[in-house]
Amino acid sequence: MKENLKPIEIANKIIKESGINIFENTRRKNHIEMRSLLSFLLREKLNMRWLNIAKFFNDNNKSMTHASCIHAFKNYKMYRKTNSKLLDIENLFSFKSNLSIDEIDRVHYLENKCKLLEKKNDNELIKLVKEIPEEKESEALTRISLMLKGWEWNK
Repeated sequence: MKENLKPIEIANKIIKESGINIFENTRRKNHIEMRSLLSFLLREKLNMRWLNIAKFFNDNNKSMTHASCIHAFKNYKMYRKTNSKLLDIENLFSFKSNLSIDEIDRVHYLENKCKLLEKKNDNELIKLVKEIPEEKESEALTRISLMLKGWEWNK
């Protein structure tokens, strides 16, 4: 499976392959181990933050804190030694992207921020400032500064 997978797609694949509902609120060993696998993949392969992993579990009706995610992640390698099915399922995944979910979120956030700034920059004053010739920028800066100082005494 060579794709840029989303967390829910990874979770669904684990559920399908293991036959275990990892979002069920239970402390059965096989559930704990499969949740540990999911925590491992989300952290190690998608570089998700602990709080985002916990939020993902909570969004899917499995109560989980970031501390529980860290615990699950740290114990995964131990679980893998005693449960060969974990490694079999882990090996079903290969990840193409070098970007983490957090980085992808950051990129989308910055793209949207740029679009908003572009819209704001469409006002008349900014259009005028953009039209100032490069050789006149110093003079324009001086005049605008003097104008602002002139308005201060009026306050």
